[in-house]
Amino acid sequence: MMKTGICCILAGLSCFFLFAEEPTASDLKIQEAFTGHMADFAQKVDADKLKAQLKEKGPEGFCWVEFRYLNGLLTSYALTGETEYLEMFRESFAVFAGLMEEGEDGYLGWFGPTLPDRKPKDNPELEVDEIQTNFRAMGILARWVELARREEAYASEHAETITHYLTLMEKQLFPKWDARDHFVEIPGKGGVYRWMDYPIQEGVSLSFEKLSIMVNGLLALYRVTENPIYMKRALEVGAWYKSNLILKDGHYEWMSWVPAGEWDIHPEKEDAWRVGWMAPDPNAAWYVASVSIALNLYQHGLLFDDEDLARFIQTQKEMCWNGNMENPEYRSVSGETSKWIKGRFLSLQLANHDSVLKQLAFYGPHEAQQLADSSSSWKGGVAADEYIQEKYLTRDLSQPYLSFGEEYLQDEDSKAFYTQINQPVREAAVVIPRTPSIWHDLNSNQ
Repeated sequence: MMKTGICCILAGLSCFFLFAEEPTASDLKIQEAFTGHMADFAQKVDADKLKAQLKEKGPEGFCWVEFRYLNGLLTSYALTGETEYLEMFRESFAVFAGLMEEGEDGYLGWFGPTLPDRKPKDNPELEVDEIQTNFRAMGILARWVELARREEAYASEHAETITHYLTLMEKQLFPKWDARDHFVEIPGKGGVYRWMDYPIQEGVSLSFEKLSIMVNGLLALYRVTENPIYMKRALEVGAWYKSNLILKDGHYEWMSWVPAGEWDIHPEKEDAWRVGWMAPDPNAAWYVASVSIALNLYQHGLLFDDEDLARFIQTQKEMCWNGNMENPEYRSVSGETSKWIKGRFLSLQLANHDSVLKQLAFYGPHEAQQLADSSSSWKGGVAADEYIQEKYLTRDLSQPYLSFGEEYLQDEDSKAFYTQINQPVREAAVVIPRTPSIWHDLNSNQ
């Protein structure tokens, strides 16, 4: 699909880049490969194949793979200014939307099998609507609206699509998870989303890595609607993350997952949680996602300030990296390495706030690796999205959405809520609730 115009886009790509900041030959190759992979994805979108993937792998696969390709089309537009990429997105998402089905509660969703460890023993064939998939969709749809509105003529031409996307987000993707009781407020600490799948009404509070998807989607939806309910919810989730940050020697550490309520208690084991471990993120991608909660709110001038940013930078530089530019090695936020700790613990979003980290992230061996991976549709495509955005699009924009945060605080009710929820991180304030009994003791003393 969308074959016409693609060749023209790729042919004109280099000319567009030359008007930016004199990209190097490596930059051009990385950028051209990325946009080429995204255009190739759009050409190959097929309803029957996507439906087969959804029914075979489940909706969570869409969240982590297919939806990220859709986001790459939007990054391609932001990079080139070519509205053909917005058109590729519109045509592609129409296919994705065609796969949505109505659940028992009347809400539309992408239904398919859940992961093996979450299948109900008494109903293993049950098809579910998965929460991450919906919020990922919310994030990319709101981003399309935001980008489409940059050009008045394009926005006017596609006003119907803008209305359709906003309706889908506000009437379906966001409210159904409240109706299904997936969000819970935590007095004094914000709020958390729990459970992954509908109609399964059990499971645990979501880890910070998963909650980052909600925060990103909610902030994007607020920016295109200016409805304070979405900002309030993003702040509640962000406050939950902030309340679990451990301040130690000037830097932040945190657990990958923290229990938030009685639903997290194991139903069959005495004084045990449903999750069998509590430790810092062992996976680099989870670390990057968790940090984005703070950074995305910081971009709006809310909840996290320059002091928090400096602490995250210190974590990145002193705990997660060995300090070697030429032979970088990475560790968890607690500075640990083991066979369980895997990946490059390097937030490119954070790197743009520090000159040393910027050099580490975008030049030297990491730039060379990105160049070497450029021919891969995954490593040079979807997995390169963050690199493309942070190196070429947002590197000089410390707080691009500050005006939205300021606007939110102009409302007296919103300001009162924010004042109550915006609590500083204090040293020795966090006790890790290793068991439910410890958690109960902590709550009874508050």
